[in-house]
Amino acid sequence: VASAPAYAQDEIVARGNQAYQEGDWAGAIEAYTAVQDGGFNSAGLEYNLGNAYFKSGSLGPAILHWERALSLSPSDADTQANLTLARSLTVDAIEPLPTFWLFSVGAWWRDLLPRAALLILVGAAWIAVGAGSATWILGRSDLVRGLGRGSVVIGAVVVVIFGSTLFVRELGIGEAERGIVLVEAVAVRSAPAQDDDLTLFEVHEGTRVRLDQTTGEWAEVVLDDGKVGWIPLEAIEII
Repeated sequence: VASAPAYAQDEIVARGNQAYQEGDWAGAIEAYTAVQDGGFNSAGLEYNLGNAYFKSGSLGPAILHWERALSLSPSDADTQANLTLARSLTVDAIEPLPTFWLFSVGAWWRDLLPRAALLILVGAAWIAVGAGSATWILGRSDLVRGLGRGSVVIGAVVVVIFGSTLFVRELGIGEAERGIVLVEAVAVRSAPAQDDDLTLFEVHEGTRVRLDQTTGEWAEVVLDDGKVGWIPLEAIEII
C-alpha cells in the first residue's frame, strides 16, 4: 500500500481527533485505521485507537492497540496506566509467573529509551565517529588529533552499546510473539481439534497469550500464568 502524503495523514488524524472529542468513537476508529492503512503508524496513533475502542466498549481491541502502543513506546506512563485499568476489567484474573531477574534487567535496558531517541543517539554517535576519524587523521596539532581520537572512542562505544540495543529491538530478538483474545470466550483445548472432550479451560476477550507454535488454523498458546493449550488462530490477533 502506498503511503499517503503527510498532509493527508495529518488531516485524517485531525478528523479522527475531532470525532473522538464529539464522542463519535466509530468515526474516530475509522479515521485512525485509514491512516494506518495508508502506511503510517506510531505509538500515538495506536494509543488513540486504544482509547477509541475502549470508549466504544470493545475491551479486546483496546488492549490490543495499547499493547502495540507500548511496544513502540515502552516507557509511556499513560499507555501503561490504561493497560493496567483494562486488564483489571477482563474476565480472566491471571497472576503472571515471576520473571527471572536477569531477563527483567535485559527487558528494562532494551526498553529504557524510546525508539526515536535510540535512532538519534546512534546516528549522532556514527557522525561523531566519522568526524572524529577525519579530525584524528587530518588534525594539525596533538590537541586536535587527541580530541578526534576521543570522539572516535566515545562514538564507537555508544554505537556498540546502543546500536546493539536498537538492533535487538528492531528484530524482536528474544521477544516471544504475543496476541490478544478478541472473541468473547474461547475454549482452550489439549490438542488442535474441535472436540469438547479436549477442553481444558476458557479464556476471554482481552486476555494476552504467547504463541508457541501454530499448525493449520490452530495456535498453541501459553498464558502469563504458565497454562498451555490450543485455540483457533481466528480467536486472537497478533500484537
